[in-house]
Amino acid sequence: MFLSNRWRWSAAAALPVVLLWPAGAFAAEPTPGSSQGGSPGPSAPAGYKVGTELPQRITVNRKSGNTSLTATVRNDGASGTDGVTMDVVGFKGLRVKSVEGCSAIPSGELPPGANSGFACPVGKLAAGAHRTYRVTADFDLAETGQICLPVTLSGTKTLVWQQGPVHFGTTDSSADAPDTPLLLGTKNVPSGAASSPAASPSASPSASPSAAPSSAAPSASGTYGSPSGSPPGKDVVPSHPAPATSDDPGELARTGGPSDLPAAGAVGAALLAAGGTGLWLAARRQGRR
Repeated sequence: MFLSNRWRWSAAAALPVVLLWPAGAFAAEPTPGSSQGGSPGPSAPAGYKVGTELPQRITVNRKSGNTSLTATVRNDGASGTDGVTMDVVGFKGLRVKSVEGCSAIPSGELPPGANSGFACPVGKLAAGAHRTYRVTADFDLAETGQICLPVTLSGTKTLVWQQGPVHFGTTDSSADAPDTPLLLGTKNVPSGAASSPAASPSASPSASPSAAPSSAAPSASGTYGSPSGSPPGKDVVPSHPAPATSDDPGELARTGGPSDLPAAGAVGAALLAAGGTGLWLAARRQGRR
């Protein structure tokens, strides 16, 4: 009887603790990636299914303009690739400051309209493999900003894939929060500008009048204007490709609603009270016996 009562008390006490565990502890997940604005190059070798991903959301510090993101290159094909190079190129209000393991592209070799760029020697990619590169950048919230990820065969200008130039932006940068969230595929409404209808996400630079010059896009010959060679750099090789996600993020993702906690707390408190009552009744019964 003693063991049975003790077990009941333990179960009654443990259940409220589980329910009162902060919901945010289970909500810390990385921002999903997206291939929005990407397409294969016209001269990609047969069987090549190389692609890239950018996060659907980034945040920019309002005072410094600093931001960071992860650029991913992946092989969705059934066989490995030859060596490939991925460039990370910034346009307008988005300036790329560094890419881990990659080298800066000389200003004279950047595609027209670009203000910065880095070349990443990816090398060969096995089937199903992907590599990620940490990117640090500045974003001027008073302007629109775009990023482009072209992938070429190493040592050539043969384009096998290109994502962008694609916008990062928000339609409301007037908030007083220290960090401003920007969505992939949304044209930025410059801070201080009059409010306007939300820009619809664009899959290509031609969908927006402020898109980067067309020379940054693949040419009919399937070549890209930026260099493909660079010294070896550091990269990260996860064991499997990132999951595919929707190209249209819609609205900003929520990472856990604070409004859920009061309800969970109320339920936990009720169960804790019920557990205490059960313990008192069990002890009283044992005393009578």
